[in-house]
Parts: sequence; C-alpha cells; structure tokens
Amino acid sequence: MDEVVQTLQDVVKLNTVNGAEKLVADYLIKLFEQHGISCKQLAYQPDRVSLVAEIGDGNGPVVGFDGHEDVVALGDASKWHVDALSGAIDDDNMYGRGTSDMKSGLLAGAWAMIHLKEAGVPLHGTFRFMATVGEEYGQYGARQLADAGYAQDLSALIVGEPSGADKRLLQKPELQHMLAIDGTAADRLAAANHTREQHFIELAHKGSLTFTIHSKGVAAHSSMPEIGQNAIDALMTFYQREKAYFESIKSYQNPVLGPVTPVVTMVKGGEQVNTVPASADLSVKIRTIPELPNAKITAAIKAIIADLNAQGSNLSFEMISDFQPMHTAADTPLIQAANDIGQAVLEQALPQIGVPGGTDASSFLAANPDIDVVVFGPGNITAHQVNEYVDLEMYRRFIKIYERMVTRLLS
Repeated sequence: MDEVVQTLQDVVKLNTVNGAEKLVADYLIKLFEQHGISCKQLAYQPDRVSLVAEIGDGNGPVVGFDGHEDVVALGDASKWHVDALSGAIDDDNMYGRGTSDMKSGLLAGAWAMIHLKEAGVPLHGTFRFMATVGEEYGQYGARQLADAGYAQDLSALIVGEPSGADKRLLQKPELQHMLAIDGTAADRLAAANHTREQHFIELAHKGSLTFTIHSKGVAAHSSMPEIGQNAIDALMTFYQREKAYFESIKSYQNPVLGPVTPVVTMVKGGEQVNTVPASADLSVKIRTIPELPNAKITAAIKAIIADLNAQGSNLSFEMISDFQPMHTAADTPLIQAANDIGQAVLEQALPQIGVPGGTDASSFLAANPDIDVVVFGPGNITAHQVNEYVDLEMYRRFIKIYERMVTRLLS
C-alpha cells in the first residue's frame, strides 16, 4: 500500500463522529512536521482542534484549501458490508465513514502541500491548508478560523468536498435533471469519460437561514378564553404574513442555483387540550441565493414581527443558523484552473453546476465576500450513506489536480 493510501486509511480509522477531531489534527500535524511543514492549532474545545499550515514565499495572493475533520454518524452497522471505521479496500475502492465526506479530500489537500514543498515548487504567494472541526453541525471550526483572520486575505478557496458520482448514475433521470441535460447528452458525457466516476465543478451552492419564531400568550381555562391570550392565534397570523412574503420573493433567481427555497419545518404549541395556549413556536429553513442576501430576508421577517407586535402580539425571533450562499463566476482564474486541469487529469468533461447543500465556504465568505470558491474533490454521493466509499484512483488524481491548481494560481 502506498503512503498516500495508507495515511487515508489511518485517518478513516479515527472515530471523529461529531467530535474528537483532535485525533485527525494530531495525525496531520505529525505528517506535516515529518515533511518540514509547521502547523498552527486552534482548539474549539479540548478534543476539537482545527489546524492551519502554510507554504510559499508570501509575496502574492493567498490560495486556501479547506477540508473538515469530522464525520456524520456511522449508521446501521448491520447494513455495512465492512466495519464502518475499517478503511477496507476492495476493487480499488476504500470503504468507511468519511472516505468520501471528506477525509479523502482532506488528505488529498495535505499531500498536495507536501509534494509541492518537497519538490521545491516556487509559489509566489501563500498556499494555506485549513482543516476544520464541526462542519457537519454548525461549521464551528470554519467560523473560528474566519474570526481569527484566516479569511481576510484569501483570494481563492478550494473546498475539497466530494464532487463525483458513479458514472452509471448519468442514466438516472434525477441526475440528468440536475445537470439540465437529456439522455443523449448524458450518453455523450459518459462515453467521453474513461474512468468509473463522473465529476463536476461546483461553482455555486445555496446558503441557508434557520430560525424559530416564539409566540407568547396568556394561559386560561378553555371555557373562559377571553381572559387569556392565545399564542397560536398570533403565530398563525405571523404564518400568513410570512407566507405572503415568501410568495413575493419567488422572482429572485440565480442562473445556476435557481430560486430561494423557504420551508416551514416545525410548528409546536399549547400545553393541553383544555387550556388556552401560553406559548407556540414555528421553525423555518430557507435555502438562499446571492441575489437576495440573507440579511435582507432576516430584516423582512423581523419587520413582520415588529408590525404584529405593535398590534398586540408577543413574538420574538431566534436565529438558529445563518450561512452565506456562494456563486463564483465561470471566467475567474480559479474556476478556469479547476476546469482545465481537472479535465486533463480526470480525463473527462466537467459540467459546472450549483448544489443546494452548503460547505465551510459560507463561514469564510461571511468574513470576506470577495473570495472565489470552488467545491471540487475526490468522493461521491455515497457520503452520509452506509457503505460509503472513495475511488482510490480518483483520490490519487485529485492530489495531482490540487498540486497543479495551486502552482498555476501562485505562479
């Protein structure tokens, strides 16, 4: 087993389900130091540590690489055909939780940095490798790094999240719909691809707003509702106003991501069937696009609350999460580098797409909206599923892609 595969297997075996990322950080620090690269550690909690490593002459732009150390829950062990933390290899695929999302991307970025350092490639600027904690639940590490100033000087950011799918899935109507192609175009795309996976350049992803509206009333016996104040009534009035607002923003569209997508996801209220409810809550998840900033949506929702409170309601707004959308123009040097180098190394055409899910990029963009971002990495849509795997040939190829992209961007 070659070293780049061995290190990936080592890291997959480390259990970092929703925490304990220090295990990965310690491993990476040792690996980098063996190759003469020093690291800085940032602890979110004692057992949750992000790290930053840099190479280059510092006389030019800063190109970042982002990958996260945490993984989601292992899932039903009886449905895995190997141990979820084994990193078992079969037919040049490595299986295990985090193989696709995204320890393969993380290690590919690390090995790209090591190879560039050992080869003495002149980099006129800075290549900054960032490994983060808590991406799957809150982007804690990325936010901490952004707050510490690591986003301010970034000109470009490569996010090594999985960007591929088994090539056979091109025959699936749902994937063709996402790509806005028909069956004939899918056949052409597959025929031109001589590997097992089809990859995509993700130049856009939606952001998200998650919030809860709390309504307070006054409890009373249901036989005398006039002496109480029904919290559900006020919440339903808010719901109707919010629904009208959501209708008014349907015209906002992103050419890659499509429209804003708001969904009311939870409603709770009341204490018992014979009591006027003293409290009620409504929760909302909105997938956002750059054309309608998160802050503008938040201000509109708060304005509705202020208006209803002025009429006698007792509503309050609780922000749960606020993640920025991302859309990088196709003609930027970053996207052009990903496209040119990716097509050559992966031996396939690379459709440029937008996706609904978010990445750490949201937290970096919140601190510096001028960063160009691409999501492009080894791995596939088995992320978060049982029998998650990464194609090891793709993992090796992405190491080369990252080396060549950074060299080109810092030449």
